[in-house]
Amino acid sequence: MKILDRYILKKFLTSFVFILLIIVVVITFIDFAEKNENFTKNNLSYQEILDYYLAFIPFIANLITPIAVFITTVFVTSRLAQHTEIIATLSGGISFKRFMRLIL
Repeated sequence: MKILDRYILKKFLTSFVFILLIIVVVITFIDFAEKNENFTKNNLSYQEILDYYLAFIPFIANLITPIAVFITTVFVTSRLAQHTEIIATLSGGISFKRFMRLIL
């Protein structure tokens, strides 16, 4: 793996984990706010609620992974373009097809 591949992969993976974490946290808070009344009405214990969310979070993370990959790809590509790293890469002799293979 070349240095450029590792650099872009590191940027992509850190952004992906961050975006996925943010979306999962937001969805979990929204779900908790919607179901809080039902939790108290049915007298559920904290352990039962925790067990529910321990099963809910991986399900939601798996469900939103495709949109998170799309958002991350757009975000990382725009950040590279904003810092003119794409232009420097193309000027350095790397073909556009090779560069796109890094991102995708």
